[in-house]
Amino acid sequence: MYEALLDKSAIYYLGWYATLQLLLEDRSEAAATKSDVAFALAITLFNFLPAYSVPWISVTATGAYILATSGENTRQNASAAVLLALAFNGLWGPKLFDFFAIYLLRADAALVGAALSATQPGMGWDDTIVGTHDGHRVLIFGPCSSFHNISLGLLCWVAISRLVHQVWRWQDLMIGLVVCIAVVLLNGTRLYLMALAPESFGYWHDGFGETIFTWVTTFTILLISLWSIYRTTERRA
Repeated sequence: MYEALLDKSAIYYLGWYATLQLLLEDRSEAAATKSDVAFALAITLFNFLPAYSVPWISVTATGAYILATSGENTRQNASAAVLLALAFNGLWGPKLFDFFAIYLLRADAALVGAALSATQPGMGWDDTIVGTHDGHRVLIFGPCSSFHNISLGLLCWVAISRLVHQVWRWQDLMIGLVVCIAVVLLNGTRLYLMALAPESFGYWHDGFGETIFTWVTTFTILLISLWSIYRTTERRA
């Protein structure tokens, strides 16, 4: 149980904190309707189904229900957005990746391979393999893709931005794009270093380099999100 909690990213817990905080800050005193009660009872029945995806389907349904019934309640709308971002990171993002996996992996390989061929003599890429043609090579597969970290980065961005500003603005979309670009570049840098030599692969894939990459990615996403909030707040002032 303890190991399962530690296995989750800090951003995952940030998402749940944002959801609960937004709902607690909501001062609406409207009583629950019959539809609310019926929905809550229906969601509890999902727990009896033996499937890993059931909790995330419940989260998706809850987020969609709040979004559909909250009207102009900005805090409820914001909490629904975070719930849907959590569900995308936990279930729908990986499902989407499975469908487009080969194209996303080739895009990662092309990015890293182009950087290798431009900076390292005799190195390049072939399909989803990067490295030298007759020596050390790295096969890029599912867990190595930038896409998984993008969904986590977007979750962080949605959670922080909705905590501060409950109403969406066009600037939010630009910041989301910046988060995606930053994650792709960081993941590409890690893959680049892994392709240089067997020793470098061991360090960045299984060694302390993996921890460095995780924390650098997390703090970069947090800093971008916090910087965007500071900028927009400063402009309003």
